[in-house]
Amino acid sequence: MDKEFRSIIVQACRKMLNEDLVKGTWGNVSITDGERIYITPSGYPYDKMKEEDVIVIDYEGNVIEGSRVPSSEWKMHVAICKARKDVKCILHTHPIYASIASVTMEEVPSLIEDSAMICGPEIRVAKYADPGSWELAENAAEALGNNSAVILRNHGLVNVGESFNEAFVSAKVTEKNIQVYIEALKLNREIFHIPESNMKKLREKYLKFYRQ
Repeated sequence: MDKEFRSIIVQACRKMLNEDLVKGTWGNVSITDGERIYITPSGYPYDKMKEEDVIVIDYEGNVIEGSRVPSSEWKMHVAICKARKDVKCILHTHPIYASIASVTMEEVPSLIEDSAMICGPEIRVAKYADPGSWELAENAAEALGNNSAVILRNHGLVNVGESFNEAFVSAKVTEKNIQVYIEALKLNREIFHIPESNMKKLREKYLKFYRQ
């Protein structure tokens, strides 16, 4: 599993960069086996990253394997992993529409069905705290709740899943849903929301039948 996790993280970094979810070395990704967290190194170029560059830490942040410094946001990854035992992969990205929402909104409703199914009924915005701090880590984990997406105030986006693919799809769907909401607001027309009862059914349907 060690080599597999490292390979997934390297591929994830390339994919986040190619899909314009991050710029430069910003953002981070991790995978956990339930005891250890495989995480990207701090400030290392995604297009040059190799499997041996991936850092392994325990749930207290101690480096177990790797010669580089772990991502400055390792505390957030630890906090989410501790709060959500179902989470195996965490992506932290800085896409444009999620970044806009991070400075203008308290939360973003899931207006489209795929967001309701994958992300949850809404994407909440976590309270601001210094990057890399335990306060930010706790704020993110609390605002995430049982959803798969949370926006960090004045910062970016975090998505989680049982696999990299699920977390990545959550990130793409979250960004699309936020874009739809922002563009809909510009029209100055009534915005039709999914009824609460249907919202719950959509989420349950995804968790029961679509999640693989």
